[in-house]
Amino acid sequence: MDKIKQIIITGIMFAVVASVYGNFGEAAETPEVQQLAEAFIKQGIEVEEWTLYTKKNISLPAGKFSENVKRFTQKHRLYNWSIERTSNGWKAAGTRMNKDLGATETLQIISTDTNTQSNSYILYQVHGRGNASKKWTGIYQYVKKQSFDIIHENPTIFSCIKGSRDDKMVGVLHLADALLNEFNAEPLEQLKEEAFVSVSAYTARWKGTIPAEQGRMNVQIAVRSGGLGENTSVVAGTPIITTEY
Repeated sequence: MDKIKQIIITGIMFAVVASVYGNFGEAAETPEVQQLAEAFIKQGIEVEEWTLYTKKNISLPAGKFSENVKRFTQKHRLYNWSIERTSNGWKAAGTRMNKDLGATETLQIISTDTNTQSNSYILYQVHGRGNASKKWTGIYQYVKKQSFDIIHENPTIFSCIKGSRDDKMVGVLHLADALLNEFNAEPLEQLKEEAFVSVSAYTARWKGTIPAEQGRMNVQIAVRSGGLGENTSVVAGTPIITTEY
């Protein structure tokens, strides 16, 4: 009996230690958006705005958009909702200001119809301005929890960050290369112009990837010179940039 008790106690202790270690490892992981922001700062780029988002494809029966959206909006009543007809479908968008994060939350259901099929998805994003500094982990964990509550599965969180650098002498290609080096990223596809460069690349630092013509990518960087007397604008995203650049 004493031996059985000892085995049970040992098992409980192992489970507790494993749980604590697992939680510690998760908490210690640096969010991708924070890594992007830190790379910007190291390269003298001022962080101006950022976005974290997740997306899930869903199935909406034909002609049932309004009915499904009504149930969805009632469940998420804290958002201010609007519904509109688009050129090829419907869109319901809800927004709310999160004062604790200093950010805006947006929740959308979008349905598009083509000649052959209907595509629908849920898009949840949190958009803020400036460098969140020491708050990145808390922001990421909040977005992850909210995403799970919305899509009911472990979410993949993507990041996009935008900034500018006032050094008029820096070349756009040089700055893009410097950011790639921050992540030990290998360029896969590049678009180069005199005042603009866009690079799609792969880094082993992050697990998630999407297909590209030359392989698989998980980071995209765009740098644009503003011209004489203007700042250089920089945008980076994982796995792609989701804002205009």
